[in-house]
Amino acid sequence: LFGLMKPSTGASPALWWAAQAFKINIFPESKIIAQIGDSISLACSTTDCESPSFSWRTQIDSPLNGKVRNEGTESTLTINPVSVGNEHYYLCTVICESQKLEEGIPVEIYSFPKDPEIHVSGSLEVGKPVTVTCLVPAVYPFEKLEIELLKGNRSVKTQNFLEPSEMKYQETKSLEVTFTPVYEDIGKALVCQATVHINEIDSQPQVRGTTKKLQVYVSPKDTVISVNPSTSPQEADSMTMTCTSEDNRNLQLLSENATLTLIAMKMEDSGIYVCEGVNLVGKDRKEVKLIVQEKMFTVEISPGSQIAAQIAEPCHLCTILFPLTKFYSYKVHRQQFHVL
Repeated sequence: LFGLMKPSTGASPALWWAAQAFKINIFPESKIIAQIGDSISLACSTTDCESPSFSWRTQIDSPLNGKVRNEGTESTLTINPVSVGNEHYYLCTVICESQKLEEGIPVEIYSFPKDPEIHVSGSLEVGKPVTVTCLVPAVYPFEKLEIELLKGNRSVKTQNFLEPSEMKYQETKSLEVTFTPVYEDIGKALVCQATVHINEIDSQPQVRGTTKKLQVYVSPKDTVISVNPSTSPQEADSMTMTCTSEDNRNLQLLSENATLTLIAMKMEDSGIYVCEGVNLVGKDRKEVKLIVQEKMFTVEISPGSQIAAQIAEPCHLCTILFPLTKFYSYKVHRQQFHVL
């Protein structure tokens, strides 16, 4: 009752009571953390004021870059999409009768739109150094970024970008590591993990990761050509050659056509046969000389060394068992005869 009669207000007791009862609420109550491209809404409302007047501004009077909708005792500021330029402290001002109240809320912006990228400078070969780069594209603010590269379950290198930038823009950051692959790296994986520590107290860090299986190569060696049955076959024989090479400590066929089969061989099949094992990092060559031996033919004379035959009747004297493509001639003492 003493407050109602305060004489210094210059207003009637009823008006003074209404002004003191006027309140303002803003939602959300704490800071907003939004990613670039998102949509956010800030709401401002009043109680105990029938006809409030709303206005929005930033603390440094930057453009709002949003849409304001006033409806009764509530006002909403919507920003869609959010950009780096929307990182401000936003103030809602409400005037009710002759009184004015203000409430504010900070908006923090970050950008972390894609998984990291793993780039390797070349083919991975045992014993030869290679550079691996982990890229994190379009990140903001990069001073809150941490990049870690792991090989298998072991951390190779971690990098933080602690120096804040005066400029507000998205930037691609990277971590670079040079290492020499060993046999034990075969089958392992590289993992690039990026973490943006948005707010160490109020929010969980944003984490993205990319995994790349290591394809570690060994230059082919100890190439061997196996010949079955031998490198000196006879005409009309069959022969198989198989080529193998040691790669990544495993004996393996070098390709789908690593086995060569020759059937009914001829003299012209003789020569030097070459097998070359090739992969992304090297090659190994092996040669074998093949000599096809001429096969001696067999002659059978039947029924014997002498035969009595009747004039004008055919007579079978000789059979050539091999080869059939040869040319043969017969000599007789008195007259010619045909070879069938």
